[in-house]
Amino acid sequence: MKAAIYARYSTDKQSEASIPDQFRQCERLAERAGFTVAARFQDAAISGGTAHRPGYQQLLAAARRREIDVVVAEDTSRLWRNLAEQAPRIAELRDLGVHVVCHDLDTRQESSVILGAVLGAMGEGYRAEIGRRTRRGLEGRARAKKPTGGRAYGYISAAQSGTGEREIHREEAAVVVRIFQLYRDGASPRAIADQLNADGVPSPGSTWSRTERRRQGWLASAIAGDTARGLGILNNELYAGRVIWNKCRWVRSAADSKRRRAELNPPQDWIVHEEERLRILPESLWLAVKARQRQQARNTEQLAEGKRRPGMKRTGREGSGPKFLLSGLLHCSRCGARYVMGSASSYVCSSYVNGGKSACPNDVRFRRDKVEAAILEAIQRDFSNPAAADEVCKRLRARLREATRGRPVSDARIAKLEREVGNMVEAVASLGLRGSIGLSERLRAAEAELAELKAKAAATDTGNVERLLPEVATRYTRELARLPELLTKAGNVPRVRATLASHYGEIQVRPEPGRIGLWAQQGHMELALLAATSGGVAISFGSGGTIR
Repeated sequence: MKAAIYARYSTDKQSEASIPDQFRQCERLAERAGFTVAARFQDAAISGGTAHRPGYQQLLAAARRREIDVVVAEDTSRLWRNLAEQAPRIAELRDLGVHVVCHDLDTRQESSVILGAVLGAMGEGYRAEIGRRTRRGLEGRARAKKPTGGRAYGYISAAQSGTGEREIHREEAAVVVRIFQLYRDGASPRAIADQLNADGVPSPGSTWSRTERRRQGWLASAIAGDTARGLGILNNELYAGRVIWNKCRWVRSAADSKRRRAELNPPQDWIVHEEERLRILPESLWLAVKARQRQQARNTEQLAEGKRRPGMKRTGREGSGPKFLLSGLLHCSRCGARYVMGSASSYVCSSYVNGGKSACPNDVRFRRDKVEAAILEAIQRDFSNPAAADEVCKRLRARLREATRGRPVSDARIAKLEREVGNMVEAVASLGLRGSIGLSERLRAAEAELAELKAKAAATDTGNVERLLPEVATRYTRELARLPELLTKAGNVPRVRATLASHYGEIQVRPEPGRIGLWAQQGHMELALLAATSGGVAISFGSGGTIR
């Protein structure tokens, strides 16, 4: 059996030697089991709580291409740290005929179903417990008025200051004062970002271990932030000499630990203390900026609540969640930022919108309706392949075999019940036992069970389903012709978008001379979208390799 071995460690604080150490253990495990190691995959400094791991996705792709027969890892926690990813992947690998063999789990064994669930729950619980203990320690430091880690623009972190305390970074502090003064005097966050980028002022993430997007230049979002949660340059109370811990907490997604959202904690849970030596702004400047923010918020609220000119359309939209089919799925290959609606009809890189070319040089725009229509047309064309209809029928037969796996026992039981019912009816007729309560109850129970088993047998009749298969293929073709209409109906967009996200994951937008490429590496297919500068759109699907 051809084996792929996989190794991973979680954080950059762990030793890189962990990867070869794990490989060595996996090779021993493979040798004992008689496997031939055909491939090696690894992920460094990435949590097992997320599926967004390059090596892990390459491993799954190899399994889907039937290049391997077994996955070998040191233990299941190297592969998964959350059940939301573990359970469906083990099921998928089982359907592909690929086993998972670790020191603590072997899916070739019947007990692996229960054992895998237990090990997955333990791994997920261990990750949650680490977070709880870390937060407990940070709370103790905050109450003792000691640094709790993290970085803030304008300061040198305690870990790098040399004094063990957070210290003011003089050059960055001057930029902070400049930002507050510009905003107080009427400049918008976007205008401030443009000015800082034009003057070549390094952005907050330029020297941090951040994504390419954050290293490129200043973004309006980094300046404006979120007033309620205290995020962004203009909302950091540390500049006014107030240290706040636990104002908000980051909640990681249960399905993917890479995704997280900030939630505001109630004020009684905040730990606040004054530290005048960390003040960068005079109180008058801080209060002036807060006053302008409040005025801007009132203006926006008045517009949204209907205090507008007669006939003016309402701003914003009702409800929550993505409005368009590709919302949140498109990512810029240059900086990693999401593509957003830059106008009523076109997508554009959000870094370019918020920070100009200094933040991201990708100024390519493309029309939403053309891209959506092209993608739906390509999906429709791909699934129009006769092989797709054959696959539908194949899966239907597989479901049928699963449903009728217990039929021999059911047939025997039906025959037995028919004999029992016949005997009891004959006894009633010949011996005059109509008044026997016990016999009547037995007869009713047997007749009820017999009727239920016959109904199930009729529902799972292999011959009936086989006769229906041509009709299934015809209906499949008919519904496929209506695919664009079905997928773009208002009520279906969120569900269809979620399906696309689960199958393709993030779709990268790659501008090239005279065309735009959209590539989705996750899932069974690689997607490429080519859009000529004239506005024409062509799209095709393929499996592996480059689509030209």
